[in-house]
Amino acid sequence: MPLVEQAIHENDYVELTQPVDKVEGTGQWPAGTRGTVVAEHDQHKMIEISDDHGVALDFISQPEDQLKLVSKHS
Repeated sequence: MPLVEQAIHENDYVELTQPVDKVEGTGQWPAGTRGTVVAEHDQHKMIEISDDHGVALDFISQPEDQLKLVSKHS
């Protein structure tokens, strides 16, 4: 049976497949960093990166093709 790739939507937990360079307003994050999709804009997703206590550390916008779905919550 072929694998079906699921679309990524709000509240889904994702992992960065590419590193994110530091730019004005956002930090630098390595590939493998995980976060939650908090908004969708065309082919980009706004990702909230939080610490182990749920405190938001950063919000970044990434193209959907640079994200890997970890778990579905939408």
